[in-house]
Amino acid sequence: MLPAGPELRSGRRALYGAVRRGATDKPPRYATLRSMAAPPSLDDDLALAHRLADLAAEVAVPFFERGVETIVKDDGSPVSEADLEVDRRHVEMLRRERPDDAILSEESGEHGTGSRRWILDPIDGTFNFVEQRPAWGTHVALEDDGEVVLGVITRPMYGQRFWATHGGGAWRADVVDAKLGEPEPLRVSASTELAACRICLWSHPSEDRLEELGRGFTVVRPASIDNVLQVISGELDALLDSGGEAWDHAPAVILVTEAGGRFTDPDGGRRLDLGLGRYSNGLIDAELDAFLG
Repeated sequence: MLPAGPELRSGRRALYGAVRRGATDKPPRYATLRSMAAPPSLDDDLALAHRLADLAAEVAVPFFERGVETIVKDDGSPVSEADLEVDRRHVEMLRRERPDDAILSEESGEHGTGSRRWILDPIDGTFNFVEQRPAWGTHVALEDDGEVVLGVITRPMYGQRFWATHGGGAWRADVVDAKLGEPEPLRVSASTELAACRICLWSHPSEDRLEELGRGFTVVRPASIDNVLQVISGELDALLDSGGEAWDHAPAVILVTEAGGRFTDPDGGRRLDLGLGRYSNGLIDAELDAFLG
């Protein structure tokens, strides 16, 4: 799991107020990205999701480079002034561009109601962000009638972006000088035998349990925020016990599905709100279930 967050340094109300007072409404310097590989019905939404990703990088990167003020939330996770400012700007853009759509954001909760809902994590990996480690990014997803149909995950400090749309496949591209490079299709691994698989765990089993698991497949440790992207790109065959909320899972679910893989909640379904989930290449689940018992 990710390391513990920093100590409390200021009150949330004061921090949020300072962010709002210092915010500007100038347009981001990042170029607006043209949508790619989306069905016509989602083309405009994908273009908007890319603009949200641009905006998040424009706002967050300067905070990351100079360091941020943080507080610790009730669940023990940190929130920074950058999280709050990205959240504010995202909600502002969506209210302007999609006034009839609902929004669910990690930092500001629910906004409005409707069959279409944008799900946002302004900065995923805040633990890394506040320690000025580069493994962080933004999550943007669109849910339509309860089904995630679009997702974007970014890694600004690596110059990478990953996205998928329902029926449009999963893709990645480099972002150089605020411009999206040539998209490359993503595909999960083709492994079918559990013994040949590389699988990462986000839980903390005992040494005896790890030894037992190691007799069935190669256990990859330690876990990192990028493990789900490694499943989507075929570097890992599965990720077990991946914890998170709807905003953590939403874009990853559509990405792994469109890359040919599978997401499974603890009850065997595809719900985003049950905390844990499994990401796999979709070819080893039956054997994995039998092995895990």
